[in-house]
Amino acid sequence: MDPPVLSFYGKEPVPLPSRFGQIKRSLVAGHEAELEASWARLITALREHVDDIASRGSSLTPSIDFADIHNPEARAAFSRDLKRYGLGVVRGVVPRADAQVSIDETVKYLEKQTEFKRPPPQDPTCFDFFWTPAQVRTRAHPRVLEAQRFVMSLWDNNADDRMAIRFPIAYGDRLRIHGANIGNVGPDAAAAAAANDNDSKADDDQEASGSLPDAELDDDLEAQQAAAELLGDFTSSTIIAQVDNGSLERWEPDGYGRGGTYDAVFKGEWEKYDPWDPTHRVTATSDLYNGYGACSIFRMYQGMVALSTIEPGLIRLLPSPKLATAYFLLRPFFSPKTKPPERRDGPEWDAFLDPSNWALDKEQSTIIHGAVPGHAQRLTELWHPHLHLRRTLQTIPTLQTGDYIVWHPDLAYHITSNPNVMASRAPTPPPATAAGEEPAGRNGRPVSILVYVPAAPLTQTNALYLARQRKTFQRGHPGPDFDSTGSGLGSEATHIGRPTETDIAEVGGPAALQAMGLAPFDVAPTPPQSAGSLSSSPPSASAPAGEKAGNGGEDVEMADSGSGPGSGVGPSASGASSMTRAEAEVARMANIILFPDRYDFYMAKRNSSGTKRSKVRVERLLNPVDPPSPPKVSKDKGTTTTAVAAADGKN
Repeated sequence: MDPPVLSFYGKEPVPLPSRFGQIKRSLVAGHEAELEASWARLITALREHVDDIASRGSSLTPSIDFADIHNPEARAAFSRDLKRYGLGVVRGVVPRADAQVSIDETVKYLEKQTEFKRPPPQDPTCFDFFWTPAQVRTRAHPRVLEAQRFVMSLWDNNADDRMAIRFPIAYGDRLRIHGANIGNVGPDAAAAAAANDNDSKADDDQEASGSLPDAELDDDLEAQQAAAELLGDFTSSTIIAQVDNGSLERWEPDGYGRGGTYDAVFKGEWEKYDPWDPTHRVTATSDLYNGYGACSIFRMYQGMVALSTIEPGLIRLLPSPKLATAYFLLRPFFSPKTKPPERRDGPEWDAFLDPSNWALDKEQSTIIHGAVPGHAQRLTELWHPHLHLRRTLQTIPTLQTGDYIVWHPDLAYHITSNPNVMASRAPTPPPATAAGEEPAGRNGRPVSILVYVPAAPLTQTNALYLARQRKTFQRGHPGPDFDSTGSGLGSEATHIGRPTETDIAEVGGPAALQAMGLAPFDVAPTPPQSAGSLSSSPPSASAPAGEKAGNGGEDVEMADSGSGPGSGVGPSASGASSMTRAEAEVARMANIILFPDRYDFYMAKRNSSGTKRSKVRVERLLNPVDPPSPPKVSKDKGTTTTAVAAADGKN
């Protein structure tokens, strides 16, 4: 989770610049009555919704075995519950043997590293590594890519949407390590280092200023401890949940307002809001303030892959993609008529929450509860009382090795990162594996690794991000979203054993290279793969060579790039299926962005007459000069040969 802003934890929200008052006034102007009526309906609906969530508990989390994702009945049941609650688990995505290899290689990798930025004390289990073997192998795994296609296909997608879910892209995010220390890496090591740093800082401060008053030191220490508690322990006095993919951007015209994502909510028609319609999200801007770790791509799910057993309690989610979202969007426009009672139960509390006690503000303030520039959206018990976070933030069931949990990008979540809390939970050994066989760190506890793996389709915006991320991967730098502000994250450039393009190709073949922007996306027609058959070798990554100008609205046959060696699945969602015109245009544009050296660009002159010859050259903008060669992996594990060298070699 994001580093805390201590002002988040006060009794009053943070006032924003005056322009946010104008933004709020513009959103409500002309439909004030509709908004007030919709607020009352929303509060009433939330009562029943909260009771439903609390009564179901973790059992409401739908799950489906990876082997059943092409089973119509299993797929329909999973889709129904996932859309209702906004989260789901795909079981057994990464085979146990592959997960074990990833953990073993990551343990060896981290044991060799001594220079890296330690996590903050309020989140000691989240490490700013981006290219460890566990992360690179998991993102590239063919079954992970197939699971991503599956869950993205469950949205209410339209043929005209400017995206291609058949091409999931890899997003370089962080990882979590619980339970054990691996060399100098681990929650215990992080806590010890933080304590030493604090002691050193205190000594330096005392030398510089003589001595600080005891009361001031105590207040500062209490504030830091409170911040860590609130983020890291669900038993704290105040619960805070986080919503990713922007905060203020959800209200701003240049953010999600660009596509009208939440227009129905702001017009008093939240019932018409469809959280599963991607049309208005593809063009939205989710990071206007260049925040640390703020995701700037369009992702359809946030997600994690468990490479070891994860017990309940680590992750809690608010399973309400529609009502809870509408609530925190409308909350800044309304205020209670009376002050909240001291006790959060009983008749007085019910009267405080009643719709009749709330009214639309006649003069809109600059406050947007839980939102400040450059940080994720926060939901709190104090500012969002109708959500009953202590009842609605539900823990997920046990994740076994290889399970993939995904949730809607608007869903609020809470991750327990307090190492003492995690240490108190004894991990449950998987049925076929003894606890002692799991790799252990220097403190003797099993290594527990969670890899952040969001599911994101290919779009123009995401292709532009891939071009930047590709360079950071090749150079061993943090992902672009995590170091664009000069935050001082350590580089993995000098780390011994850092995975390369060759490793990606060996794990996932051409589809994995495409996901990282290391190989062109397929658009050329190829013979369809017979149902139920699997190729013993990866499909070719030849791409734009076979494109013909003037496809018009016709579909284009798509080559199967979804199944790699050992994927264990039948024809994927991307294989042997027709490609819409919108998908083809997105794939072509992505190839132009990522591999510009393979295209003949036409730039019109000032006095261009628009001759037939010039028009032909304009058409060639979307067609390659020469067909790109498929990636080649040398037997001695040398460097994979792709067009990337030509595209990036001059930079």
